[in-house]
Parts: sequence; C-alpha cells; structure tokens
Amino acid sequence: MNTASFESAYLSLVKDNRIFDSALDKSARIISRQCALALSVSRASVWISKGEDAPMRCLSAYSVENDSFESGATLDSEMFPGYFSALENGRVIDVSDALTDPRTSELCAAYLEPLNVLSLLDATLRNQGEVTGVMCFEMVGQQRQWNKEEEAFVASVADLVSQRLIVDELALSEEKFNALYQHTSDGICVFGDGLCTDVNPAMCSIFRGGPEEFMGKSLLDLSPEFQCDGVRSADRSIDNIERCLNGDSPMYNWTHQRLDGTSFQAEVRLNAIKFEGEDTLFAHVRDISDRIEAENLAAIAHEKLEFRGAHDQLTGLRNRGQLHQYVSRLITGNTGTKKPNVALLLLDLNRFKEVNDTLGHTTGDKVLVELSVVLAEKVRENGGSLFRLGGDEFGAVFDSRTCAVPFEDLESLLHQGLKTKLLVDDMSVEMGASIGMALFPKDGKDSHELLRCADVAMYYAKNNNKASCWYDPENDVNNKRRLAIRLELGSAIKENQLSLYFQPRINLHTGEVAGCEALLRWNHPKLGRVPPGEFLPLAEMTEAIHPLTDWVLHNTIAQVESMLENGYRIPIAMNISSRNLTDSRLVDTIEQMVVEKKLDPSLLEIEITESALIKHPALVVENLEKLNRLGISIAIDDFGTGYSSLSYLKKLPLDTLKIDRIFVCDMLTEESDSVIVDSTIDLAHNFSLSVVAEGVEDKETLEALIAKGCDQAQGYFIAKPMSAEDFDVWMTQRSDKYRGDTPV
Repeated sequence: MNTASFESAYLSLVKDNRIFDSALDKSARIISRQCALALSVSRASVWISKGEDAPMRCLSAYSVENDSFESGATLDSEMFPGYFSALENGRVIDVSDALTDPRTSELCAAYLEPLNVLSLLDATLRNQGEVTGVMCFEMVGQQRQWNKEEEAFVASVADLVSQRLIVDELALSEEKFNALYQHTSDGICVFGDGLCTDVNPAMCSIFRGGPEEFMGKSLLDLSPEFQCDGVRSADRSIDNIERCLNGDSPMYNWTHQRLDGTSFQAEVRLNAIKFEGEDTLFAHVRDISDRIEAENLAAIAHEKLEFRGAHDQLTGLRNRGQLHQYVSRLITGNTGTKKPNVALLLLDLNRFKEVNDTLGHTTGDKVLVELSVVLAEKVRENGGSLFRLGGDEFGAVFDSRTCAVPFEDLESLLHQGLKTKLLVDDMSVEMGASIGMALFPKDGKDSHELLRCADVAMYYAKNNNKASCWYDPENDVNNKRRLAIRLELGSAIKENQLSLYFQPRINLHTGEVAGCEALLRWNHPKLGRVPPGEFLPLAEMTEAIHPLTDWVLHNTIAQVESMLENGYRIPIAMNISSRNLTDSRLVDTIEQMVVEKKLDPSLLEIEITESALIKHPALVVENLEKLNRLGISIAIDDFGTGYSSLSYLKKLPLDTLKIDRIFVCDMLTEESDSVIVDSTIDLAHNFSLSVVAEGVEDKETLEALIAKGCDQAQGYFIAKPMSAEDFDVWMTQRSDKYRGDTPV
C-alpha cells in the first residue's frame, strides 16, 4: 500500500464511531481485523497491561487465514525482559527475522515457533509516556521487510488505541468521583462550654477517628497552630466564636488538623443556640480539599489555555494577537509625539513552499523553528520583539527608546539574521525573505493600520524583486477604497444600505433553537458587498460607531418583535464594540428602547470580545453590570483568541462563553485544539457559564461537541447567516418538520 492508502485506512478507523462507542474487546476486534487487512499481514493483535508489573493480556488476535479471533493469552515481563525492554525504548519495533533478532528471539519457544511467526511489526500503546500495551502485526510462514509508511501507519493506529484506553480510564475515574460525591455529607460537631460533646459519623470520617476521640476537645485542638496565611489559629478562632455568640453565623475557610495529625482545607459554618441556659455551638465542617484542588487545576489549565491562545505552538513565539497588544502598549506609551518612534517589520519567507514540497512539512517545520531562534535572538539583541503571524510570516517590532540601531538599519539587521545557515536534518539551509516596514505615527495610528501598511510594503517588495521596502502611500491600492468606505459609512446608515443577517444556534442537549446572532451587512451601491471586517474597524476609529450601534440595536429589537408576532420566542445576540462599552450612553439607549417597546430584556444578548476588556476595564465592567441588572445576558465572543483572564471571568456578570471557530474547526484532527475546547467547556461550567461553539461545519464536529458536554453550537452545518425574511422561513420549516413532541 502507498501512503495515501494508509491515510485512507487510518481515517476510516478514526471516523468509525464503533471504536469509541463499543465495548473495549469489540473495539479491539474491529481495529485488529481492519489493520490486518490494510497491512496485508497474517495476524494482528491488541495487548494491554493493567499495571507496571502486570502481564500483558491479549484483547483480540485476528487471523486472516481463518477469519477468526482469539483472546486471553498473556505475556509476562519477567519471562521476556528483552522484548519488554525493547517496547520501553522504542515506539515501533520492526523485525524482519523474528527468530534471530535479539529483541524478539526470547519469544521463540513460547510464542513465535508454535504460530510459525517469522516477521513482526509492533507499536507500543502509551499513557503519559508509560507503556500500557502493544499492537502486534505478524507474518506467518514468510519473512517481510517493513517500510517507513507501514511503521508510521501502525504508530498512528497505536496512538488511536491509546486514546481509547485513556477515554475508558477517564470514564472510570469520573464514575468513582461521582459516587464519592453523592455519598459525602457535612461533619457536625457540638460544643458545650467550648468543648466537644457530640459528633456525627461524617465528622468521624472526615477527621479519621472514633466519637470518643473528639470528646473534651476544643476547636483549637482540631486546628494547627497557624492558618495558611500565617495568622495564629487561636486569634482567628476567638474572633469567629465571638461573632457566633453575638448572633452572627460566620462561614469561613479553615485549615483543620485531623486526629492523625494531617491537615486539610475545610469550609466551616458556626451556629449558636441556648440549651438549658448555656451557649451551645454547632460547627458544620465540609472538606473542600477536592474543590480547592479542582480550582487549582482549573487555574493551571486556564494558564495553559492562555499561553496557547497567546503563542505560536510550533516556535513558541508570541502570535498575531500578542503583536497587536504589544504595539498598542507601545503606542499608548508614546502618545503625544510626532516622531516615528515605533517600527513594525513584516517578514515573508521566499520560496518556503519549495522547502515543504521538496523536503516535507516536518523538515519545513524544523526550518521555521531554527530560523525563529536565530531571528528572535537577533531582534532581541537590538531591543526588539519577534512574533510569528502564521505560515511563513514573522513580525518584528522596535521601539526607538530601546532600539540599539537607527530604524533605517533594521532591514539590513534582519537580512543578516536570514543569511545564517541553518543545520536541519544534516542539511545546510539558508532562507531569504521579503520585508515590509511601517512606522508609527507616520503610517498608522494603531497596530492594525501598521500591520496593514507593512503588509502592503512587503508585497510591493516581493512583486518588484526587492529585499525590503518601507511603506509608501503611492504603492497602496487600497487607500482610496478605505477612504471611500470611511466617508460614506454615515450615508449608508441614513440611506438604508445596511441590513442584518441572522445565524441561529441550537441547544445541544435538546436540539431546540436557543437563539441567534445578528450579523451586520453593507451592500454599497458602487462597491457592492463590503465585508464587515473592512468597515467595522473603520467605524470604530470614528464617531460613526455610535449611530451604527444605534441602528443595529433598533433593527435587532424590531426583529425580536417580528419573531414574537410569528410565535418564536428566542433571544438575539448583537456584538458591541469596545468604544461603545466605554460610553455610558450605551446603557441609557438600550434601557430607553427596551422600555419604549415594552420588550422582555432577556430576549436581548450582548456579545463582547476579550480585547474590549483591555482599555478602561473598570468602566467596561460598570456598564456591563448595569446591562445585566436590566436583565440582558452577556457573552464573551471568540473566547481563547485574545486576552482572557480568570480575574475577568470572576468580575464580569457573564452568562456565556463562545469558543472561537479556529479551535472548533480542527478539534477532530488537532489534539491541541481538542484540549482547548475541553478546557474551555470545563472552565465555563466551573464558573456556571453556558458554552457556545462557533464554526460547526460538519456532523462529526457537532457530535463530538455533544460528547464533550458543550451546551450550544452555531455554524454552517446548522445554518448559514440569513436575511430576516429567510430566517422566518427557516424557522417555519424547522417547526413544521419537528412539530409535535419531538424537540426541534
């Protein structure tokens, strides 16, 4: 088989729902049979081990000749130490002569000779680097030389089986945790005259002792000398008890000490009653160690999510979003000067596609990694910062206050770095690049304008066989169009050139339509359809953003009213820019329209981007809290692509997180994207937020999101954005199709 055939066979396995939905032994039979046929081997088997010293047990051994399965055989590491050592030290064992090869010869008498196995190709199953099993592919009665494509195929299949085993392990852990949680109750300790007089069984369990061991002990006897923050337990305990005796019911986190001397974190609530004229205290103790550990793990996962969202995963360099944030900080720090004090250089590698096509993408990735190290060091030595923007594009940013060379020398500095010979796979590689350069404030007032100008300059250099080029407005063919768009945006609002399109989202638990998002469109009389990504940034740079937002709000409310008249009560979400969020008029305008229309505010949703939180965060939080008090839901859009922070999730009155499409689209093929989706769902649910996945473009992705516990989804597989008229028709057809007891 060639590489394409193996890829097809592997994709067939990945798309086979039975691999993960069936019982493990059945899944192993499916995999062993399909792989045996794909590789044209005599036998294929799956073996797993339950622990470090436990023997490997055969889940399924398929014989092509008999078209039959066997199971139950075992392999002991003590009997075959050489073979097990080979498994530990390699991902794949390729053996042409199994009877003489030192890695497998010890299997002769017990395994190879009885089955007449002469060649084998084994791939290890692993979990966090530890061997948990092996997939075996064997030739009976004849020897065989294995090639790289076959080795890559069995390694990929072994990874798939490893994933199935990990899924089973996680499911078992979840079942155990849920059972434990359902049967745990608070410990209760009764104190009279400051000393324990009674405890319940849960208290005994929590503190690991019998009831008699508590008698006569005080709260301090069950506490270490100092709390986690360094305060003496005695000082804080006296304060809590006095509050309780004065009529309060204090609840606080506390470090307790079990009867065996170990410590744990608890949530404690004190209550006091008069019993026979004496004060009696009840201490309710809940062990929150697991919760704190989960919160710590969530914080760690979020930190990883933040890092992934801010850095290029191949080179480790900061990404495009971080470049915009960094340049914005520099510009803010340099406001008020006319001197060109920030330089942005865009590098696009020349003929990099030839490297990928000739040497392969793996080698191409190595070239990018090595080159990024060289360029980053060269840029850093001269006071700048390097970013990877994607593909073969890099961005370098310099501030005149820290730059070691004049700006006019930057291009030669970068070309010096590019001339460095890179040693990749024993080959010497030298890359060239076209460089476009732009200056603040001469060429642009913000990071987006600077990057666009640098991009224009870079393409001018590339198209005119130049190594580099500074931005020149004369070479910018888009300038006149941008000016026309900026000047005519006001007319577009007044002359009804704008329209709203609506894209529905569905509840993944019930299948019902859960809401829709209002998307702005502009049909220019001369330019035709102007993309939102082209005119919205221009609107945000001018005062036009305010009447534009009012227009969107007015027409969104009109659509809500129209849908109510047609019998559809679903909320509509509209995007609000960062400039609107810092304007107190926004809240007043929305409140006035809602009151005038006598509209249920829960039918309006506000979507904000993470970047909107960077400037004037206190004012943004204040306005969002006002909107929330009106009854309007708040969602963070494109979560994971900006500047997400746990502190914002705690401060903001949020209802929803929307996972950006860049993570959803490739989550079935990119493990890192799948991890990000899982982490975001878990993070949102830990904050009691709903999760919406954007960019769902196929059935497999939708089903995977359901399995991951995602709440809602939207995307082209569900429905494309539609005009108001088409949306009404779509809702009617959907309602007719599912009329009755079946949920939409």
